[in-house]
Amino acid sequence: MAQKITSCKDVALRLQTYLDGELDDKRMDQIRAHLDACIDCGVEADTFREIKSDLGSLAQPVDADALARLKEFSARIVNEAS
Repeated sequence: MAQKITSCKDVALRLQTYLDGELDDKRMDQIRAHLDACIDCGVEADTFREIKSDLGSLAQPVDADALARLKEFSARIVNEAS
């Protein structure tokens, strides 16, 4: 049985896959509930949604290195906040 997502760190580790819709329904619901309750994580999710939207509107493909750095930056922010 999968562990329940309860902390900001749990959410940060899965945020990108959540935003991409790549999690099962139970995990999606758990993260959605956390984002609704946690202002910091909600702001982070909104920021990444905007970034993904802006990147999606570009005519060029996204640089894989830049995306990896963005994900690393997100993880570092969460680790520093914990």
